[in-house]
Amino acid sequence: MVLWAGLKLPEVIAAPGTEASWLGLGELTLFLSGGWTLFASLGQVAERWPLGFLAGERGLRAARYLFAVSIIPIGLSHLVYLGTTASFVPAWLPFRKSWAVLTGAGQIASGLGVLFNVLPRIAAYAEAAQIMIYTFLVWAAAFLTAHTRLNITAFFISWIFGAAAWAVAQNVPAKR
Repeated sequence: MVLWAGLKLPEVIAAPGTEASWLGLGELTLFLSGGWTLFASLGQVAERWPLGFLAGERGLRAARYLFAVSIIPIGLSHLVYLGTTASFVPAWLPFRKSWAVLTGAGQIASGLGVLFNVLPRIAAYAEAAQIMIYTFLVWAAAFLTAHTRLNITAFFISWIFGAAAWAVAQNVPAKR
C-alpha cells in the first residue's frame, strides 16, 4: 500500500495490474451505486444546490453507470480466479468451474447491458437476482453450517451487495 500525505492510496493505484485490486474497487463502488441511487431517488435536493447534480434523474443515471462499471470487474474476477470461485460453488452442483465461468460472464454481460443501454432493466434485475442467489446458495448455507466470522461477514456483505443491486435495478427505466 502506497502512502501519500498520510493517507493510503487505493490498491488500484498501487497495483493496477492486479485484478483483485479492481475487484475490491468494484465491490466498494457497487455499495456506493446503491446508496447513491437511494439518495438520488429519495433525496429532496434542489438542482440549484451545489450537490444538486447528485440527485434526480441526473444522479440516477450516474449511479446506474457506476453500477454498470462496478460489476464488470467483479464478473472478471470470477474468470481470473476460476479455481477459487469454483470452490465457492456448492459441492452438490455438477460442473463447478462451468458455473463459475457462467456467473462471471453473466455479471460482465449485465454490466455491459446497463452501460450500453441494451435491455438495461433486464440486465440490472438479472444481476440483482444473481447476487441474491449467491447469497443464499453460497453464504447462507455456509453461515448455517459453520458460524465462523468469515461466513457471517460474507453473508451480510453479499446481502448488502444484493440490496444495492436491487435498488439500482428498480430505478432503471424501461428502454424506450
